[in-house]
Amino acid sequence: MRPNLLFLFDLRKDQQDPAVIDDMVRSGVQFGGTNLWVLFFAILIASVGLNTNSTAVIIGAMLISPLMGPIVGLGYGAAVQDLGLIRIAGKNLAIFVGLSLLTSVLYFTLSPLEQPQSELMARTFPTLWDVLIAAFGGAAGMVAVTRRSYSNIVPGVAIATALMPPLCTAGFGIAYGRWDMFGGAFYLFIINSMFIGAATLAVAKLLRLPRHGELDETTRKRHRIIIFVGLSVVLLPSVWMAYRLVQQEMFAGVATRVARELEAEPGSHVLMHEVDAAGRTLRLIVIGSADADSLQEQVQRRMRNNGQANVTVVVRDAGDDKLNVEKLRQELQEGVNRTLVEQVKSMDAQLKNLQQAVSEAKTAPETPAQPPLVQASTLLQEVQAQQPLVCAVTLARGERSANDGGEPQPTLVVVLDVARHLSAHDKDSLQRWLAVRLEKTQAMQLIERLDSRSLNSRDKKQRKQTTCSPKS
Repeated sequence: MRPNLLFLFDLRKDQQDPAVIDDMVRSGVQFGGTNLWVLFFAILIASVGLNTNSTAVIIGAMLISPLMGPIVGLGYGAAVQDLGLIRIAGKNLAIFVGLSLLTSVLYFTLSPLEQPQSELMARTFPTLWDVLIAAFGGAAGMVAVTRRSYSNIVPGVAIATALMPPLCTAGFGIAYGRWDMFGGAFYLFIINSMFIGAATLAVAKLLRLPRHGELDETTRKRHRIIIFVGLSVVLLPSVWMAYRLVQQEMFAGVATRVARELEAEPGSHVLMHEVDAAGRTLRLIVIGSADADSLQEQVQRRMRNNGQANVTVVVRDAGDDKLNVEKLRQELQEGVNRTLVEQVKSMDAQLKNLQQAVSEAKTAPETPAQPPLVQASTLLQEVQAQQPLVCAVTLARGERSANDGGEPQPTLVVVLDVARHLSAHDKDSLQRWLAVRLEKTQAMQLIERLDSRSLNSRDKKQRKQTTCSPKS
């Protein structure tokens, strides 16, 4: 079992010849010619994409950027103990970085779009997750470089590790004096570079690529210390920033939930809320005669119950301060959207129930149609309004043979007791009116009866109480 599993994960089955791998890595390290022009174009494309907030353009810049070459060269040179390659890759990487910053600063200085968009801001707060992406991406990239056939891993690694956008964002920070943006973006670039190089070193060691030089034990030990210290120095701030990010997300979630609970309570004075996760502050805007101290204590108690202590609660009266109209509009829209979504879900459930009922009705065995259940006394009152000559109505069920010799058709027989013969026009009008009243789909016969002796005693009493004489 174990040998088979090791065979499945063996990277040397389709590994390229070491000499070919060495040539590929060294060609990516070279500075000048094609690499220099492609770098220049990639910088401009990435800068335009960041400036216009176009994700597709930024991805295109990542795909053509040659910045990965010198970084892979550093990791590969450390693995094969080639100090010459390490020096060349380090020097060329520094030149690449300098040109990238210079070009992006020049572009953003000339660009009329000065407002930083979301794509720019997304590269200013690196965390531990960026470290993991760089490490895994670098390892996947080195595996792709050492394969015999072309693989789509390399473009994916270029998109995932994103070396070019952080450099361009750092250029934006220099152009507009936003040193906080410059620091965050350049730190992200350092994270990506160092951990891509470290992953390349680890994969090259795992593949046991042949060495190109021999270092004494003291030099190897010094290099290990430098690599370990460098990675630790870069890693620790990202761990701290990841911890802060998690804390802020947890605070924002709890604060939003508590505020919405207060807004939904009957008789609540809370109109809207604002959450400042970085400052651990919850701002409540109230209307009416709300007790600010009591509300602050209530919010802090609920936040503590949810594991969030040291919360600053600010209560403002809607009439005292200028309202954030945009925030209010957004929250109202969110409430309307939630209501609409709930209504759509309810209607969808009802529609599914109706569709299921229709489906069951189609598959159920057919039953003979039944005549409508209409009370004769109720129908008499309505018929009298239509035709005052009618004194009594009798309903009966019957059957009529089908014309094609099939099953007998159900028939509703309506017997009308009238004071005198109805005219043809009255009969036709009454027939049409009854057909609508008793459902037109039912076979219906209308019988006019003049023999008063067929009426029972109760009908006779009713006839005495009912005026059946025609109108004059």
